[in-house]
Amino acid sequence: MCKKIFILIALFILPLSSMAFAQAQPQKPPEEPLPVLAVPKDYRYTSRGRRDPFVNPIPKPVTPPGVAGRPPVAVPTCPQPQGLKGIMLSQAAIAGVVTARDPSMTIVIIRAPGGKTYFARVGDALCDAVVKTIKLDAVAFVLTVPPIDPKAPREIERKVRPTPGEQK
Repeated sequence: MCKKIFILIALFILPLSSMAFAQAQPQKPPEEPLPVLAVPKDYRYTSRGRRDPFVNPIPKPVTPPGVAGRPPVAVPTCPQPQGLKGIMLSQAAIAGVVTARDPSMTIVIIRAPGGKTYFARVGDALCDAVVKTIKLDAVAFVLTVPPIDPKAPREIERKVRPTPGEQK
């Protein structure tokens, strides 16, 4: 008796479930999300003594393209991944050099923002440069991004212990 009831229920539920799945609408591809601080086109704000919540009260500082004779710095288009490849050469500071008898084992210690330290060998890549040579007192980098000024050097040498007044 119990088996017959189970079979009858299964016969009624099975066709009903297939009808429900057949009527399901296919999902549309998701639309592009709006920008984070997007405001609708027809939005009008009446202040009545209050500030507009969609306007940033702290304006961003305007930086001139070139500062006191310095050429503007090219912003790399590379992604900012974690690790050594996420550091730009302008952010990196040379903390030291570890030498070995075998030149391929010579390592440069690079200090990055946030108190992080990385070790690099010749040929290792940063976000916008590659380590070319490592000496006891200096490390040479070759830029991999095109500079804004075509006369700018493609190779930059950083001192391990820069003298006062020397660019780091």
